[in-house]
Amino acid sequence: MKFILPTLTLAIGALFGYLLRPTIAEPKTAHEEVTLAGLSSVTGNEFIFSNVIDKTCGVKILKSDSSHAPLLAAIEEAGLKVSKLMSQLDSPAREKRRINEVSALFENALRTEIDSHPDFSCASPKTKDGKTQRSGYPDLRVEHLPTGTVAYLDPKLFEAKSIKSSFRTFYYEPSETNTKVTEDALHLLLGFPHDGKTREWTFAKPHLVDLSNLTVTLKTEFSASNKDVYLTKLD
Repeated sequence: MKFILPTLTLAIGALFGYLLRPTIAEPKTAHEEVTLAGLSSVTGNEFIFSNVIDKTCGVKILKSDSSHAPLLAAIEEAGLKVSKLMSQLDSPAREKRRINEVSALFENALRTEIDSHPDFSCASPKTKDGKTQRSGYPDLRVEHLPTGTVAYLDPKLFEAKSIKSSFRTFYYEPSETNTKVTEDALHLLLGFPHDGKTREWTFAKPHLVDLSNLTVTLKTEFSASNKDVYLTKLD
């Protein structure tokens, strides 16, 4: 089986959990002298994704081999069916205004297709606290029931001509409380190429990617919600 490894990027928005968010009542800046200089020095560094998962989740990324052939074949077959389904003239994908809105349709269809097979289960992975969470990596948990092999699966949509683009399309944010990576498992990405024709999208054969050898780049960033930003509005 041929795996195509696109350029993917790791974005971590909350790597340093000990940074305290400033408040209006009591501004806190003491931690800046300890950490801010260090943040700039690690931004842009490359890491092996399997090592990141090992260190942040305490579990291993398995490398695919011939023993995983039934699982890989089932995912590829399901992906091809979903691609053809979403390319039809009456596809629900064509009701969406933006391609980003179509991603959930692929995730849902892929889950249904794989889960309908008697040898497989497919569902949203649960956090280590047993909660179902749709947001964040990975989107799906696939299990080959006869062997107990687990694969985390992340479906992605991309414009076919951009397959060699350096634009960031893959993100993983470690979390001590909300991580969905809780088992030793394969980590797979199923990329669905499309022709870029808005609301007339046609999807080609998907690319199955093994993420065990993926190199990711660290991007540190600070974020704020509207609640934070507009707390001190001038008007």
